[in-house]
Amino acid sequence: MPTSYLLALAALAVSFVGFSSLVIMLRQAAGGAVSRLDAFLTRTFVQLGFLVAAGSLLPLLLSLSTLSAVSIWKLASLMEAIPALAFAATYPYRRRLASGVKTPPAIWCDVIVLAGIGLALLLNGSGLLFAPGPLAYASALTLLLGLSGWAYLQALELLVSEHLARASRKRE
Repeated sequence: MPTSYLLALAALAVSFVGFSSLVIMLRQAAGGAVSRLDAFLTRTFVQLGFLVAAGSLLPLLLSLSTLSAVSIWKLASLMEAIPALAFAATYPYRRRLASGVKTPPAIWCDVIVLAGIGLALLLNGSGLLFAPGPLAYASALTLLLGLSGWAYLQALELLVSEHLARASRKRE
């Protein structure tokens, strides 16, 4: 059981959740209004971070049972695949509701990568192409956290550029 790696990944994911939430709070403290999109993006990064944290702890929890190692990786993979795929399938619609505009192409790339991560977890859980195991599982969770960080940087760029545009319009 790759306990050390999974615990480190869970800790990193929780740190990511705290950091991504902190930035929106700092913006609000500096006098910036929080839009529906700001709140949606913050909630999105909290959800993704906790998905990684919970997914990192899940095999450790399952190892306390009488399940075999293969069964642990199958079950954990399937339990992570479902929310990852649901998140990817619903994200563009939920983002459009929050922002009022169509999902930009760069964000669609993120959604496609997230769907790929969900499919990799599904394949690991099914055992169809390869034997379920910790490498595919931990790699998928690591990629999910990396994708979350990349998407966070994209969102931060959007929020900062919108804030600067509003500030320059106020000065005019």
